[in-house]
Amino acid sequence: MENNLTSAEKIFSRISAKDVKAGEFVWGEPDLAYMHDVLGPLTIETMKKINGEKVNFKGKVVVVNDHIYPPKDSASANNIRNMSDFAKKEGWDIVPYGEGIEHTLLIENNIIREGMLVVGTDSHTVTAGAAGAMGVGLGSTDMAALLSIGKIWFKVPETILIRVTGRKKRYIAGKDLILKAMSILGTNGANYKSIEFRIERECEMNRDDDLSIANMTVEAGAKTSIIFNEGHSVKNTWLKSDEYSNLKVMKIDLSNIDPLISFPFSPGNVAKAEEYAGTRIDQVYIGNCSNGTISDLREAAEMLKGNTVKDYVKMIVVPATRKIYKEAIKEGIIDIFLDAGATVAPPTCGACAGLHMGVLAKGEVCITNINRNFRGRMGDPESKVFISNSYVAAASAVEGRITVPGE
Repeated sequence: MENNLTSAEKIFSRISAKDVKAGEFVWGEPDLAYMHDVLGPLTIETMKKINGEKVNFKGKVVVVNDHIYPPKDSASANNIRNMSDFAKKEGWDIVPYGEGIEHTLLIENNIIREGMLVVGTDSHTVTAGAAGAMGVGLGSTDMAALLSIGKIWFKVPETILIRVTGRKKRYIAGKDLILKAMSILGTNGANYKSIEFRIERECEMNRDDDLSIANMTVEAGAKTSIIFNEGHSVKNTWLKSDEYSNLKVMKIDLSNIDPLISFPFSPGNVAKAEEYAGTRIDQVYIGNCSNGTISDLREAAEMLKGNTVKDYVKMIVVPATRKIYKEAIKEGIIDIFLDAGATVAPPTCGACAGLHMGVLAKGEVCITNINRNFRGRMGDPESKVFISNSYVAAASAVEGRITVPGE
C-alpha cells in the first residue's frame, strides 16, 4: 500500500485489493452487515424479490431488534418475529432481545473493530468511527442488493481532517465538539465525505465522547467517519491519513468552547446554550445511540442528585445497552434518576425516532442529547426539539427551563 493515502482510501484499498483514491468507484465485500427491526424486514422482502431466498453475501450479518423493542403494537411485533425467524434460518447472528441499540452495542461487544468496513440499514452506522472502523449507512434496497449479489459498490470519499486541541472546560462533552463542527460545516459541508478526527490527549475526551462525535457526523452529510483519540488508545495508527495525502484540514480549540445547543429544526442550527437559557420545556430525554452511554448517565445524575425534576416536566432516561443499564444500577445512578422523578426505560431507540416511549404532543418543547431535531422527529410536527449535552439537558429538567450549569 502506498504512503500517501487517507484513512478512507486505506480501508477501501483493503477491500478492493488494490490502491484506490477518492472519487474512484470500487466493488467489494464489507466486513460486517447489520440491520434493525424497521428496515431489516423490508430488506429481506426486497431481497426475496431480487433473488428469491438465496443469500450470496458470505460476510458476517447481525440483526438487532432495537427501534421498536419492546414491541408497541402487533405490526412491530410481527416485524421482529419475521426478521428473527429469517435470520435464524440463515444462521445470522441475532442479538438477544433487549440487549441494546445497535450502534452502541456492536462497538461495546467488540463486533465492530478497528480497520473494518461496516454497513448497516441506518444512517447512524457512521458511529463505527468511534471504534476506528468505517461505517456506511445503506437503504433497504442497497442492503438487499448486497445480500443477493454478495458485494456492493462504493465511491471512495474525500476526507476532511479535523484536528482538536485544548483542554475542555467544565460541563463540556463530546456533544459540544460535534455541535461546534456542525456550526462550521453546516448540514451539507461534508456531503459524501469522510470526517477524520484527531483528538489530542489534553482534550480529555473519552471513548463515550467518541461515540457522540462519530454518530453525528452524518448530520453534516458525511458518508463515514473515523476517530483517532490520543486520550485513551490509538492502536490503529496505520489507518491515520498520511501526511501528504489529499486532505481538507480544520482546527478546533476545545478550550474555547462553551456549552452549545442545536435549536429547531436542524442539527446545523447551533448557538451557545446560554442564548436559549430560560426557554420553558415540557420534556427532557436522555439517551440514544450516541448519548445513552454510562458517561452521559453519570453527567445527568450529577445534575439531578439531591434535586427533583420540575413537576410539569417529563424526564425520560434510556440507557443505550443492558450493560450500561446494569452499570448505572451498580453505581446508584438509576436510584438518583428515580428519586428525582425521572422515568427510566429499557434500551430502545424509542422517542428519538418518534416511535414510542416519550413522543411529543403538539406544541411541546423537549431538550435532549439525541442527534436530530427535524420537524416532527420526536412526535407532533408542531413540537420543538433542542439538542444539548447531558449536563445541560439534565440541569434543565430540574429548573423546567433550558439551563446552563454553573451560570
